[in-house]
Amino acid sequence: MRRLRCIIAALLAVLWTAPLSAQQPTGTIRGRVTDAATQQPLTTVSVTVGSHTALTQADGRFVLAGVPAGADTVRARMLGYGPARQAVTVVAGDAVVVDLALTAQAVGLSEVVVTGYGVQRAGDITGAVTAVTDSQFNTGRILSPQMLIQSKVAGVQVVDNNDPGGGLSLRIRGPTSVNASSEPLYVIDGVPLGTGAGGGLSAGRDPLNFLSPNDIETITVLRDASAAAIYGSNAANGVVLITTKGGKGRQGTGVEYSTSASASSVTRLPDMLNAAQFAAAVTQYAPSRIDSLRGANTDWLGLIDRTGYGQQHDVAFSSAGNDMSYRLSLGYLNQDGVIRASSTERVSLGLNYQQRFFSDRLNVRTSVRGSRAVDKFTPSDVLGNAAAMAPTQPVMDPTSATGYWDWNTTNASPSNPVASLNLASDHGTTWRSVGNAQAEYRMPFVEGLTAHVNLGYDLAKADRTTFYPSNLAAQVRQGQGLLFLANNTQVNSVLDAYGGYAPSRSYGPGRIDLVGGYSFTQSHAEYPSLRETGLSSNLLGDNGIPTAANVRNTRDIVDYKLISFFGRLNYNIGDRYLAALSARRDGSSRFGPGNQWGTFPSVALAWRISQEPFMRGVGSLSDLKLRASWAWTGNQAIGDYLQYPTYTYSDGQTKVQFGNTFVTTIRPSAVDQFIHWEKTSAYNAGVDVGLSNQRYSGSIDWYTKNTTDLIFNVPVAAGTNLGNFVTTNIGSMRNRGFEVILNARLLEGRASGLVWTAAFTASHNTNELLTINPNKSVSKILTGNISGGVGNFVEVLQPGVPVNSFFVYQQKYGANGKPIYSCCTNDSLLKMYVDQPTVRDTVACPAAPGCVGLYRPDGVINDADRRPFHDPAPKWILGHSSYLSYGRFDASFTLRAYLGNWVYNNVASANGAYQNLTGSGMPSNLHASVLTTGFVVPQYYSDYFVEDASFLRMDNITLGYAFTYRGQPLHVFATVQNAFTITGYSGVDPTAGLNGLDNNIYPRARTITTGLSVRF
Repeated sequence: MRRLRCIIAALLAVLWTAPLSAQQPTGTIRGRVTDAATQQPLTTVSVTVGSHTALTQADGRFVLAGVPAGADTVRARMLGYGPARQAVTVVAGDAVVVDLALTAQAVGLSEVVVTGYGVQRAGDITGAVTAVTDSQFNTGRILSPQMLIQSKVAGVQVVDNNDPGGGLSLRIRGPTSVNASSEPLYVIDGVPLGTGAGGGLSAGRDPLNFLSPNDIETITVLRDASAAAIYGSNAANGVVLITTKGGKGRQGTGVEYSTSASASSVTRLPDMLNAAQFAAAVTQYAPSRIDSLRGANTDWLGLIDRTGYGQQHDVAFSSAGNDMSYRLSLGYLNQDGVIRASSTERVSLGLNYQQRFFSDRLNVRTSVRGSRAVDKFTPSDVLGNAAAMAPTQPVMDPTSATGYWDWNTTNASPSNPVASLNLASDHGTTWRSVGNAQAEYRMPFVEGLTAHVNLGYDLAKADRTTFYPSNLAAQVRQGQGLLFLANNTQVNSVLDAYGGYAPSRSYGPGRIDLVGGYSFTQSHAEYPSLRETGLSSNLLGDNGIPTAANVRNTRDIVDYKLISFFGRLNYNIGDRYLAALSARRDGSSRFGPGNQWGTFPSVALAWRISQEPFMRGVGSLSDLKLRASWAWTGNQAIGDYLQYPTYTYSDGQTKVQFGNTFVTTIRPSAVDQFIHWEKTSAYNAGVDVGLSNQRYSGSIDWYTKNTTDLIFNVPVAAGTNLGNFVTTNIGSMRNRGFEVILNARLLEGRASGLVWTAAFTASHNTNELLTINPNKSVSKILTGNISGGVGNFVEVLQPGVPVNSFFVYQQKYGANGKPIYSCCTNDSLLKMYVDQPTVRDTVACPAAPGCVGLYRPDGVINDADRRPFHDPAPKWILGHSSYLSYGRFDASFTLRAYLGNWVYNNVASANGAYQNLTGSGMPSNLHASVLTTGFVVPQYYSDYFVEDASFLRMDNITLGYAFTYRGQPLHVFATVQNAFTITGYSGVDPTAGLNGLDNNIYPRARTITTGLSVRF
């Protein structure tokens, strides 16, 4: 009985004290966590008091509610920083402020990196992601944002066309398509540009030129498929995320102004014969035309080039406070090209505004950018005519209708390039605005739960006018003159609505970060144009629309929609074991019923071995992480309505004659109604390493990308479809490679005062076209149309070799190293080229001479003897950047090397034969290679013209000096771009576009830029 009374008394005591425990007095701890060295706020820091945990927000602030009153300790920890702690006494009903500063250790691991629909710490990333900040950007006269990261990111090839602001191409880990686009998706402040791959609409130059490089804060490249898969059908070619500058940073209001001036000059032009050499060639090979030479000494290429001057001015007003920040920027750029009549002029305006409400629970951000770019283009025939026009002819002729000298012939001949420069015109204007409004709300009732809404737009209007007067010599020979007008518009809008859940509490052994939502994108574009030939008058030039013999009006209207559902789950166990799962389901209007929807999943895992107990304290190791991932992405960057036939009315030149009547026809296109997604399955394995608190860091990645259902434009048998070609899915390809990234703070200025940071990247990629569906009756497809002759193609799409491999004969060479040339006999080609083993002969082979296996030569040189021979893509891309500072001085330079890229020198092949002096037209100038080859008849398919274009180039060198004037910080600098190039290639530029065809391309310039910046 006594025991029973004791038990009852104990239970009553528990019941009596339980409410007291539940009602124990509590208080609140709030504060801010910053970097001890920079005083900048730190986000996603884990702050803990007892059993209560919170994560800091973007401004470094945290709130811990319901903390029991009394003495305790606040602890803060974050990957890449040493832990911090501070004693605290919590008073019931009150809030106590505790600010903490963390000391950087392996700080690179804690940097915030923008990823799809959110941000992550660099140390938590499980895929291959590279972020380049404005302090690492290339310097000098940068017209397009892509040039900021050239040679900075492993696995990324940036190809420009040298024209001022000209269109650029990016290849991330090689091409993934043949007919669909291989350009990455660009996303600016959460707004995807255009309608998928590429940058959208422009009047002819790069679509991203609307964005001033001075407004960009970071460019993040999602290199592997698992990192990009959250973007689904737009992610097969990689994703480039561009974040613009806001007002955050220095408190208060500030003004920044920068200005620069530049001068550019041509570094290399085609190597053509001079007047004396040309006259000697005519005397020997075309003596009947000696009398047509005028005895002048004209450097036509020298007459069309110039020093291209440029200027740029940027001013920005910014302000940052506790709850609000903004940045307003205005920019002006004017840059002349090194070829006359080419230039670009841009006026840009940008605004970033951020406001926090309701105790930082609601964060509203707005970004608006707009620009007007006026582009002038060198008339398309100028470069070719400057190379081919006879140097013995004069520039002016006062007796001609134009005042310029030209050949008096009706046959095809070179024309006076100076006349085209001064009489023809080609110009365009692009208006572009991209903006969005984003709202993020942290729910008060569930810790870590957020709601996001992003509403964005992309508006573009591009006008283009081209005019060739009918009295130009080339137009007289064709009996026409040309006027072309286009007024294209594109309106894109995007709505993203998604939720996030990233609580500070753990689920199981780790923390979760969950994102899921919906995206809707739509586009409406109109492409009206007018094309006239056979002009009746040149009086108004391009300021009017004259009557003409042939008039064609077109107006294409394109509507496009993409509907998406997406989700991502990140799981982190003690910063040691990391997992990322994502999936996206896309529905695209570009495919027919039954093929519109696709699902694109990804899986990525990482193990940070350096966080394991058995690895702590091992030498100077600060980070060691293994990564592995797989993803499935799609490519829908093709034309619209390809599953439906389109109908075209015949114009005045394509009507059908019935008796004496010409009838207008309506022609349907050939279609494959079952056309569907291109699909890419990608694998990636990587390792990240850091030493000495990330003073030395790097990574190695191995990857494989397999693309299936490639879309090709293939010929079809007559009578089987409503056209000669049809776009359909018939092939597959593979890209394999690896990438190496090394970063080092070589000198930190402690002893010498010299600070030196260096970065090195190396990437190797091999591409192979695996299959072309034999059921489509196609074994290979010729491509790479060249100048010279009619319908000559020197590249091939063929299984077993890289895409766009050169397809040529194997040239024979003499003992002197020169190509063997033979003319005018039945066996001339056999003397010049290797007869390939193409005939299967099981009797004579393999013993007979010339046999390769069971195949022998057939004794005839024909198309069967052409074989794939190298390709334009570099096998190795190497990059090195160094950043140095000493006292008030700073310097940087960037080196780039391509190895294993080949270029077809079409200027040499089209102008490298003496027959050009004796053809039906008047004699044209010759390429200097003819002095070596002795070719009389053009040899377009000789592998002599396929050259190794490997090179080493100093992309830029910059020297700067910082000082103060009347208390204001100033920085002056000078930059040399394209300082030197070391290459064995004989043509204009070893980076001759993605297709590797050097056909009168715009020459590369060396640019010297000087400028200053000041901050108030």
